[in-house]
Amino acid sequence: MKQVIIICSLLFLSLTTFAANNFYKTSLYLVDGSVKKGMAKVVETETDEHVFFKVNEKSDIEKIEAIKIKKLVYTFDDKEYEFVFIKVYKGWKQVETRGPIWVEIVQKGIATLYVTSTVLYSRAGTAQQGSATFHDYYIMRVGELAAKLIATISTLNNNQTFKAKAPLYFSDYPVLASKIQNKEII
Repeated sequence: MKQVIIICSLLFLSLTTFAANNFYKTSLYLVDGSVKKGMAKVVETETDEHVFFKVNEKSDIEKIEAIKIKKLVYTFDDKEYEFVFIKVYKGWKQVETRGPIWVEIVQKGIATLYVTSTVLYSRAGTAQQGSATFHDYYIMRVGELAAKLIATISTLNNNQTFKAKAPLYFSDYPVLASKIQNKEII
């Protein structure tokens, strides 16, 4: 079992290292109101307290503190992906906060929806390869201290988190909470 954990960890580190070494077209919107356009490495959800940025391929790499960045907008294949650095509630009870962490904005609105994604890879011998992807969805209204976990979607679950957490979060909107509890919305 220990060997499987070590192998999984090494595979995950090698894949994230590959992604972390590449720079992508990015716009950095700073807290002071300025905007920097250039290239940046993709941020790691939990770990990156800095963003590595450069104006172009030949320029020096600049290390910018995450707390100085209002939002990051990456462009891949003419599609934009917006990330912000926010606090989230931790654990099932969601009483204490952690972070801030990088989250991708899925949908802006009265309650903004965010997502973090984690992919775990494993290899059993050389013939088989498997992976599991986890998407943690958070939600936060303007004025709230931190985003609350509202759903966890993976290749291995049936979204029990949404069924348990969404009615609680939307308890101030009884019609919606009832529809979620009655499985009219899943």
